[in-house]
Amino acid sequence: MNEPDVAREENKCKLAEQVLRSCGQLHLCATGTSMLPTLWPGDLLTVRRQPFSRVLPGDLILYTRYNRFFIHRVIKRLVQDRCQMLVARGDALPEPDIPVSAHEFLGTVTAIKRDRQMPTQATSRSRLNSLLGTLFCRCDFLRGLALRLRGTKDC
Repeated sequence: MNEPDVAREENKCKLAEQVLRSCGQLHLCATGTSMLPTLWPGDLLTVRRQPFSRVLPGDLILYTRYNRFFIHRVIKRLVQDRCQMLVARGDALPEPDIPVSAHEFLGTVTAIKRDRQMPTQATSRSRLNSLLGTLFCRCDFLRGLALRLRGTKDC
């Protein structure tokens, strides 16, 4: 990404973060593939501010890191250097993320709207979605097929 694009993305993240922190709710469009099959590129997500202490394993969380947003599933809570942390992982990724601190945490996904459907409750504690994501990650053929069927590119 060139410098103007990087600056634009940083500004978008900062503005969206301010909206969420001040209004308590934010709508975002999913762009990546790390949460397949739970989230698809183009899905409209509703994110609500929530206390860090109330986040449970299975919840889909939004956090910011490196001037980017990440939406991944919490797989466990832990204490690191006497601080509560969340361990999250994209459903389609083999490895967990670096633990998420309360400072990085922005909120939880509460609804997902796909195409022109009515919004559905976020199925945040679905083990089936997590298992399917792992299968997609491990099988490039299935992942490529799903992306072609969906009409998106693998980025």
